[in-house]
Amino acid sequence: MMARPHSSAFSLLRDFDRVTPDVEEPDIDALLKAAFEDGHRQGYTEGRTEAEADAEHRLAEAQIHHADELAQEKESWQRDCTEQLVARLESASHIIERNVSERVAELLRPWLVARLYDRALQDLERAISRALVEGAKIHIEAPAEIIQHLNERLPTSGFQIGYSESPSADVRAHVENTEIEVNIAAWIAELEATAL
Repeated sequence: MMARPHSSAFSLLRDFDRVTPDVEEPDIDALLKAAFEDGHRQGYTEGRTEAEADAEHRLAEAQIHHADELAQEKESWQRDCTEQLVARLESASHIIERNVSERVAELLRPWLVARLYDRALQDLERAISRALVEGAKIHIEAPAEIIQHLNERLPTSGFQIGYSESPSADVRAHVENTEIEVNIAAWIAELEATAL
């Protein structure tokens, strides 16, 4: 067999480790540093995006939770305040009602007493007038102001009617053998007792 001549490819293997001046070798430290910085930037951006998304999610959950708690607290507070207000309003209403009743009773008492007094005198006048028309002799015992009132209101000419002053507020009319008594003081006391 014949020997082959060496191929030019093997000649290049010799030159493989040799440094050639026209080709620069890359700076591994700079490449590593650039790769680290790129990785750091990318990781920072991705981490920040993920953290912001997580924070927004947690904030939304916290807002929902807070809104629920606030609604429950508001409802509880309104219920408590409503119960207290209702109790206070009922108490105030009873106090006002009692005060108004007492004040109205105070204001109406003199008016009612006056109406009662007038009514009793009118009834007495009618009874005495009927007795006078029938020809009866009448004698009236009463306080001075009532005697004056009856003297002005009752007919006197041609009738037998006499008056005498009495120290009590009661009025007594003696119609021959019959006695009519108007106990005004007892009526007023009874009226005042029912007003209280």
